Amino acid sequence: MSFFEAARRGDNALYKYILTVIAVFFGALIGQVPLAFVISMKANKGPEGFEKIAEFQETMDFSILGIDDNLGLFLMLLSFVSALAVLFLCIITLHGKKAEDVLTGRPGLDWGRVGFSFVFWFALSVALEVVAYVFDPGNYTWQFNLYHFLPLLLIALLVLPLQTSFEEVLFRGYLMQGFGLLFRNRWLPLLFTSVAFGLLHFANKEVGQFGFGLMMAYYIGFGLLMGVLTLMDEGTELALGLHAATNIYGATIVNFEASSIQTPSLFRIQELNAGLMLAIALASGLLFLFVAARRYGWSDWGKLLSRIEFQEASGAAFPSEERETGPILPGDEEL
Repeated sequence: MSFFEAARRGDNALYKYILTVIAVFFGALIGQVPLAFVISMKANKGPEGFEKIAEFQETMDFSILGIDDNLGLFLMLLSFVSALAVLFLCIITLHGKKAEDVLTGRPGLDWGRVGFSFVFWFALSVALEVVAYVFDPGNYTWQFNLYHFLPLLLIALLVLPLQTSFEEVLFRGYLMQGFGLLFRNRWLPLLFTSVAFGLLHFANKEVGQFGFGLMMAYYIGFGLLMGVLTLMDEGTELALGLHAATNIYGATIVNFEASSIQTPSLFRIQELNAGLMLAIALASGLLFLFVAARRYGWSDWGKLLSRIEFQEASGAAFPSEERETGPILPGDEEL
């Protein structure tokens, strides 16, 4: 079954997509309550509390408020955990779908694909970092501290994947499928979700440091890569693994001053060449697409620009009794 055939399960009424997006937004706000509470408690301990909060918002350095970096990271991630929970709740109860319906066109999530993309991308990141270190070792500072690193590692492995999964489920799963049912093609969902993904990061510290245009090219480009992987592979598995590898690597191995998330990683970079980073990311993405295409036998790249053709609802691959008969998105009527 294709990724968009799986999307047809359940009730795909347009207003339910709108309600879900609104619910997810409020779910994220609820997840911010613990962080806001801790920040207010710390800031109220002195007369310069508002100044500290303003400085924190500019630098995202939790030490300004006397908050441990690992605790701050955990509290920040709660917003995504809460949003992910609300998203799946709406998918299951409001749309009447199974969780895997928005994740893959296969019978269930292919963890082998998730593992492959994670290991490949993490290993590639390490290899490129080694090359960068050889050419400029003075740009790296070793800052390993076991007392701080172990909690970070636990957070990175247990909680950070929930943050990356939320973004993939929302953009490359839920919204990609929704736009696909609406427009009956792949390129518009790919474009819309990639731009929306990029704009989601517009407030990141990196944008202010390196410029809106450069960083939007990076974030939207990353979204395009994740989207192409999802559409070509008929599922989000490769995107899930790659995104998790990217953020876990940035949190635990190499961090830099302009990063939106400050962590006690193994290394800290003194200066980051954002233009070079963008070029390397582009080359790495193309390499991964090539390897994945060879590994999984992708050949029909033209389908990214083609119309989505659905099977008859009564077909063996998509029995009619698996669908509700409620209203559906425009364009999702039976062929």
